[in-house]
Amino acid sequence: MSLFVSRMVGTLPASPPRGVLWPREWSTQRPLLERQHDRLEALLVELISLHQPNGSPWDSPTTIATDQACRRLIWSLRLHLRLEERWLCQWGCLCPAHRVSHGEAGAAALRGFIQSGGDRQQRLRWLLALRDWFVPHRDGADRRAYHLATIASQP
Repeated sequence: MSLFVSRMVGTLPASPPRGVLWPREWSTQRPLLERQHDRLEALLVELISLHQPNGSPWDSPTTIATDQACRRLIWSLRLHLRLEERWLCQWGCLCPAHRVSHGEAGAAALRGFIQSGGDRQQRLRWLLALRDWFVPHRDGADRRAYHLATIASQP
């Protein structure tokens, strides 16, 4: 089992620790969203690497850990998308198409994972398709929206 995958399971909190408030200013919200992007992308890269056909066969604990990491990826992605939507709405920078893209990506991520079952090749195709959406989305729609939020948050 990959040490990275075992550490990644459980790294993106659903909410801040008790007594800690979510940041209210874009200057602190954006870095948090970017760190989440980085973690999601790193987990995607690691999972894609683990699912390569030339990789070594998995034992039962590795199979379970990889399955859990894939589930965590979906859960973390969906939480990230919701938080990003909330904060971009706060700054008036979430267009309807961006929201639709998030909804479609979240649904496709879950559907693709379920359809892939435990088949390593199908799961690899699913992970590659998710990456093919995530990276351009981050570099395109998110970058534009984040730029608008930066402008909108200026006094």
